Amino acid sequence: MDSGTPSPIDLPEREMEEGGLVWTFAVIIIASLFLLATNGVSLRDWIDDQPPGPLQARAAALADQWVDFTEAVGIAIPREAMHTQWKRAEEARFHAIDPSEEKAAAPAPQR
Repeated sequence: MDSGTPSPIDLPEREMEEGGLVWTFAVIIIASLFLLATNGVSLRDWIDDQPPGPLQARAAALADQWVDFTEAVGIAIPREAMHTQWKRAEEARFHAIDPSEEKAAAPAPQR
């Protein structure tokens, strides 16, 4: 009955949920496969950031083929649409900021 907290009342042991680990594993696998299928661009970008070498070059070629395939089949459309909306929102919010004005408006560091 040791739950880590002393209690003057004898409480029943917590029941372990059966299948909890299996459920968690299944959710992780399904989410990973969904992201792999619909977000090949991020996979390609991550591979491009890795140190160059023969394995990285082969992985980059495969990632490029995967991105081309997902775009040809159309499963990359939701990601492209969301990315386009994000870039529009980013430009709308930050377009008017001039970098020189931003530096002038920033407070001086205190010593």
